[in-house]
Amino acid sequence: MNLIKTELAAAAHRPDTVEAYQASVARAVRHLREQLAEPLDLDRLAEIAAISKYHFVRVFDQVTGTTPQHFLSCLRMQRAKELLLNSKLPITEVCLEVGYSSLGSFSTTFRQLVGLGPQEFRDTPRKLDAMQFSKALFGFVAARYRVRGPRLVGEVTGPARPKGFIFVGTFNKGVPQGIPYSGTVLLTRGSFRIKRPVEPEFYLMAVLVPFTADLKTLVATLPVGLVASLRVRNADVDAGQQPCLRLRPITPTDPPIVLALPALPLKPY
Repeated sequence: MNLIKTELAAAAHRPDTVEAYQASVARAVRHLREQLAEPLDLDRLAEIAAISKYHFVRVFDQVTGTTPQHFLSCLRMQRAKELLLNSKLPITEVCLEVGYSSLGSFSTTFRQLVGLGPQEFRDTPRKLDAMQFSKALFGFVAARYRVRGPRLVGEVTGPARPKGFIFVGTFNKGVPQGIPYSGTVLLTRGSFRIKRPVEPEFYLMAVLVPFTADLKTLVATLPVGLVASLRVRNADVDAGQQPCLRLRPITPTDPPIVLALPALPLKPY
């Protein structure tokens, strides 16, 4: 299963068609990565993917779970995070480097997707020590036992390795990025219980971050080991279906997960 695409959606096409779509979108994503500072050109992307412009956005969403514009925004924020942490460039120059002409638009998008403002993110490794992080993290783990309101119960499965923290979250704004509506942390694969969104359809995502990740990398860049995601319908949950998230390695057509970890434990659910 691709990061956002459900197994049901995959089954709607013949295997050879699915593989062809994945290869086409992979070419488009490669172009976005190479030209991330350039304006989005859907005509050019459709040409590279060898898919008509009319069908391209739909196919792109089926493979990646999001739109080309949002995918590009995530790529830009990923690069901006790298520049903020590993260079001394002023934030204005970082903004221009990743394709934004307006500092205000850049800062707004950064906060929406990363969960922190650019300067706050740059300062995070200096401000959050191991003890603070541990207390926040285990407060988030404990949140699964005090869910208020409608509950979503499901299971996380997948390869036994690597071991790590498994962040599970729901997203009710169309794409599984930014600060989740609700979430918890598991220390092993297994069942989870979190607050259920009220929208008819929402995203459910699991991200495994290895225990071996160092603190600076962990709090700033979420070094993802395995991922899983589903579109969930509340009607199916009401009918008794429990979602199962199957962890798998990340692929080139997965949108970068740019949320900064401190944005998660500070708001347990």
